[in-house]
Amino acid sequence: MKKMKKRVKQTLTNIRFLLIYGRYYLLVISILFLTSSFSHASQVNKSLSDTFVSIVKKTKASVVNIRTTKILKAKSQSGGFRIKGQGSGVVYNKKGFIVTNKHVIKNAGEIIIRLYDGSEYKAEIVGTDERSDIAVLRINAEGLTPARFGNSDSLELGEIVLAIGSSFGLGQTVTSGIISAKGTSNLQITGVEDFVQTDAAINPDSYGGPLVDLSGEVVGISTMPPKRIDGFFGISLAVPINVVTKATEDLIKYGKITRGWLGVTAQPVTRELQRALGLKNNLGALVSGIEIGSSAANAGIKSGDVIIKYNGKTIKDLLHLRSLVKGTEINKEVEMIVLRDGRELTLSTAILETKKSEARSKNELFQNLGLVVQNLTSKLSINLGYKDEKGVIITNVEKGSPASKAGLVKGDLIVEIQHKSVTSSDELYQTILKIQDEEDILMFIKRPDKASKFIVLKQKKDV
Repeated sequence: MKKMKKRVKQTLTNIRFLLIYGRYYLLVISILFLTSSFSHASQVNKSLSDTFVSIVKKTKASVVNIRTTKILKAKSQSGGFRIKGQGSGVVYNKKGFIVTNKHVIKNAGEIIIRLYDGSEYKAEIVGTDERSDIAVLRINAEGLTPARFGNSDSLELGEIVLAIGSSFGLGQTVTSGIISAKGTSNLQITGVEDFVQTDAAINPDSYGGPLVDLSGEVVGISTMPPKRIDGFFGISLAVPINVVTKATEDLIKYGKITRGWLGVTAQPVTRELQRALGLKNNLGALVSGIEIGSSAANAGIKSGDVIIKYNGKTIKDLLHLRSLVKGTEINKEVEMIVLRDGRELTLSTAILETKKSEARSKNELFQNLGLVVQNLTSKLSINLGYKDEKGVIITNVEKGSPASKAGLVKGDLIVEIQHKSVTSSDELYQTILKIQDEEDILMFIKRPDKASKFIVLKQKKDV
């Protein structure tokens, strides 16, 4: 019995020993594991930090500061005064070409480029493109370091990018983020946008600067986001570098932008059309008309075809197709896949240059839109509840017209077109006239009840 008790006591002692030292070993193992994890995380962070530093070092010589001045006439006879602006830009090649945003150099009287080494040069404007907000400048300088340009089509959601800018007096600025969206086109600006969206914070001095991936290649040019659009605060945009390089090469070679033209009138594939046509999904663009002598006619496209692929790229929607066509080199042979009667057909054609719209009279233009407008006089502004406002008043809207379908009504005050203020019917006419036929017209309107909203006035969708 005593031996039994002794054995039990010894067993309990051994168990307590194992529990105590087991906890000790477990603690040691946990500490080692956590130390290893912290060490690994530290190594990862250090590696990422080193990558950022390396990218900035390799890119910084290609990023420039742009200062602009504009001399305005003073109210007195003693002279004028000067307004200053600034932004960033990217060295495009060793011949002195610089890429930036069009809005950075808008209405500039003098443009000064400041390089990374502090040297400054006066720049001349080679050309600008309103639609992509791209401007190409040139300076007479040697030893320039061009940026390395990547492929914006290969960007992936979640990919890390750096936004680099050059602010006068503050030096270069760098922010980081991820690609949060591609092909952003729901900003209601022109209907043909194709932005890269990032959560990297980009300040106004960095507009025109590069968005760089982790391989050190420029994948976009930072640009100004649209104003007064709810839900876009804290979100930054960049023009895809593929769009930038196409525009830049055109401006350098031709002094203008060339855009491809397929020659079809098309519409999105809605869920209703998907069911009616027996399609597997609602991707692609449904062709409703073909122009004689166009690229589409030469390819053999027919009304009712659904274009689902363009040069190997699956068409997400009508806007995507238009963007791809307009970015295609003129006379380039392209291959398309269309759905016709449930079968896939492969068609080829050479892309022609977009046709220029013929000038229309003011009455004809407004009539086509279904609008009757007049200038907002002082008396009208008081009577209609628009005191101290500026714009163009709508006095009639034709039933069933594009204006009516957009939701415009009699008494609406048109304040802006494409984010540009309009204060007279002549100004309204000239602004709309500059918009090519296939673009949507973005209007900012106000109403007597103090409500304000954006209205998209849709025009003929000719791709």
